[in-house]
Amino acid sequence: MVLKWGHLLNTYGALILPTAVNGFGIFLLRQYFLTIPVELEEAAMLDGANRWQVLWQVMLPLARPALVTLFLFTFIGEWNDLFKPLVFTTRPELRTVQLVLTQFQEQFTSSWPLLMAAVVIGTVPVVLLFLAGQRQFIRGIAATGIKN
Repeated sequence: MVLKWGHLLNTYGALILPTAVNGFGIFLLRQYFLTIPVELEEAAMLDGANRWQVLWQVMLPLARPALVTLFLFTFIGEWNDLFKPLVFTTRPELRTVQLVLTQFQEQFTSSWPLLMAAVVIGTVPVVLLFLAGQRQFIRGIAATGIKN
């Protein structure tokens, strides 16, 4: 109803906005920011930085592993989501990978070789993205939730 009221149905906003901020992301980033020493923030303030400068120039660069981890989790979750695009979009150009994969299946028959080839092709971007962010992902998982 909110997306309909905001005229966001059949737009990219309908696919992006509902998961732009979620509870898992807030929890993950909160836990990571708790591991960053307060002294770094205080030192930046003593050097004349305001709150926004501390956030953008000190805290966010230090939170890169957690941000990459959150991005990977969110991307993989949205890449595999079938329900949201099915409900929020009807235009063919907004179809996601999962919606396209359902077109390879019919009520009584399926073209299994074609479907399996499409699944492999649909998996390649996720694997490449994970390999690109693997080092930051491992750092983010290892440091999140540890309180000094």
